[in-house]
Amino acid sequence: MLESSKNSPMLNGPIEFDFTVEIERSASEVFPLVDLSDPRFSQVALGNTVKKLDEKSFELEIAEMEGHAFRFRVVEYAKDERHASKVTIEPAIGNLVEAVEDYQITPLGDDRCALTLVTKATFSDDLSVEEIVQEVAMMSMAVEEDLTKLKMHAEEGVEAVKAYNEEQEAAFGIELDLEGFDIDWDDIEPEQ
Repeated sequence: MLESSKNSPMLNGPIEFDFTVEIERSASEVFPLVDLSDPRFSQVALGNTVKKLDEKSFELEIAEMEGHAFRFRVVEYAKDERHASKVTIEPAIGNLVEAVEDYQITPLGDDRCALTLVTKATFSDDLSVEEIVQEVAMMSMAVEEDLTKLKMHAEEGVEAVKAYNEEQEAAFGIELDLEGFDIDWDDIEPEQ
């Protein structure tokens, strides 16, 4: 995955992130939360806007990320089983070029299921090792956080997710501005 040559990129293809969570709800109750075409889609319930561009394309506008458009092109769809989309963000955030988000639901009985999110993220091909590590860490946290919130939404309702978001924001005492997020790795020294 990582190559070392001055004339070739460090990254060779997308990096895959794979997380699974068990949810105490049926697959048919969870699927609408990940289905962009469903009015019960989790982001709509949180107050964000989804516009249908054509039969398989959607645009998500997230209130906290004003000025960014999240464009989704559905590449695989099986009701109550799978929803996969190719995602681009305009303007880009960080070094992410595009991602494929693949939600897979496996029934574990009549009233519970496993929700797996496999994300294949493609980053700029001119990143340093430190930048790759930073991007991988941020994407890992984002994918895991997405599943945590979906589980919470399915089991406890959207108000629980809103409360969680407020708690997270208060705990950090800041609002995230992802534009220009950069770490100066030269200022970080390893522990002895």
